[in-house]
Amino acid sequence: MNHPQDIAVMFDKPACHERFSRHNIPVPPSLGKIHNYEHLREQMQMQGIERVFVKLSHGSAASGVVAYRANSRFESAITTVERVRENGQTLLYNSRKIRHYTHHEEIADIMNILTAEGVQVEEWLPKAHLQECGFDVRVVVINGEAQHIVVRLGKSPMTNLHLGNERGNTEEFLAKVGVGNWEIIKRTCEQAAALFPNSLYCGVDLLIFPDWKTHAILEINAFGDLLPGILCNGMDTYTSEVKAILERTAETQRTQRFL
Repeated sequence: MNHPQDIAVMFDKPACHERFSRHNIPVPPSLGKIHNYEHLREQMQMQGIERVFVKLSHGSAASGVVAYRANSRFESAITTVERVRENGQTLLYNSRKIRHYTHHEEIADIMNILTAEGVQVEEWLPKAHLQECGFDVRVVVINGEAQHIVVRLGKSPMTNLHLGNERGNTEEFLAKVGVGNWEIIKRTCEQAAALFPNSLYCGVDLLIFPDWKTHAILEINAFGDLLPGILCNGMDTYTSEVKAILERTAETQRTQRFL
């Protein structure tokens, strides 16, 4: 359903961010290529940013994600990374248990290992709150149309549902965001998906600012359609995708007959 070249870019966070920026899709500001921990602290200070998300360039499902805060007085890293010292070496494990590091040595060690793998570092943007939690929204775009959505309430800065987070109330979300603004936001998601024209669908991760109007695209997922129980026009994501494929096939056949 999705072209391999599109999938490769969607799994490349720096390449995705560059493509979105070039086409005026709203995204969090990037700090540029970061080489190590000291370079990260230097760039944060130079750019006047105290909160960032550090993401592995080719990671998924929040693997290796760090929500990092730092200023002249303290630093803090909330992350899915488990740091283990064995035989004088540091080993990092991906974990569903969210960990909170505050010691400089541990944080620097983790950051140096992650940056060596390649990272995308972006400003940590504020989120609107729903049901007393920060949240973002997964929007599945199928055949150019924003369809299924799920609100992901964050118990930590990471909102992925497999990390123990919960779904929010969709009706309450849509009521708060407003019909007119939701149409604008959906168009942004559709414009992001349109930058991958050879792919039938994608999952767009969407952030709403506390003003409930401003929005940004956090990521785009090549395989972001696993939303059990979420229906749009009476169909789940997979049924909608099959319907879209059949419609495309029928249109191709009609065109070929006329040719």
